[in-house]
Amino acid sequence: MNIELARTFLEVVAAGSLAGAAERLHVTHSTVTMRIKSLEDILRRKVLNRNRSGVTMTAAGAQFHPYAETLVRTWQMTRRQLSLASGYESILSVGADTSLWDDLMFDWACQTREERPEIALRCESGTSDQLIERLFHGWLDFCVVYEVKSRGGFVSEPLFNDQIIYLTSEQREVKGHWDPEYVEVEWDEGIRDQIVRHWGDVDETPGVWVDNKALGIRFMERFGGSILVPKRCYDKGNLPMKLYELEGQPLLDRQVYIMYPEEYRRNPSKKLGIDTVKEGILGLL
Repeated sequence: MNIELARTFLEVVAAGSLAGAAERLHVTHSTVTMRIKSLEDILRRKVLNRNRSGVTMTAAGAQFHPYAETLVRTWQMTRRQLSLASGYESILSVGADTSLWDDLMFDWACQTREERPEIALRCESGTSDQLIERLFHGWLDFCVVYEVKSRGGFVSEPLFNDQIIYLTSEQREVKGHWDPEYVEVEWDEGIRDQIVRHWGDVDETPGVWVDNKALGIRFMERFGGSILVPKRCYDKGNLPMKLYELEGQPLLDRQVYIMYPEEYRRNPSKKLGIDTVKEGILGLL
């Protein structure tokens, strides 16, 4: 079977429409339609139901889905291994939440390069949803994320609790959560719920809103203010400026997970074993 047919089927299911899959695959709508028809001709079964609201899998499509994932994942892994340059024994494809690459995962990657120079690293950043989809489709060997999805053939394990602390650029009091100079970082739903629970649903517009802590800290360097950041960065002195903890403010809990295919534990080949990966990351906390 043409791998592109299986890949197109997976993208249609993920996007919920043929048009969405065409956009994700950077092909025309008619190309997606033709590929799905070719797939159904090969399988001699209809795999998708099409209606005005989008597409859904038929019973046959649901049966084919895990096999399609395995086909695409195996092909991606094989292609990566066969394209190795001389001097390398394997390629390890790693995904992590963007905020984790700022320090922890970058340090882990540097440590891995120093200790295992025969392993080439392929590093990706993104949101949990983006990385998990990449993992499911075979582009990643594992990912370190804040949110997980359940899927047969994949393992998700708690890695550590990434506590979030409230810091200011000057030693001063902030009543409640709101501060006119507050730099708001875009957090996941779990952290947003804790913010509302501890400080209430503040209906105010922050002076600066950012999608990652590194950018927030850069604004703080210029203008000062207050911000929520991972406590591990504060404890290890990994922040580029002097910040002060607000006394009496609660710590927020943010669980970090590691996800990987079941076969990675069973057959790591010449790559790092998943237990070695976890030990390396935890050793840097």
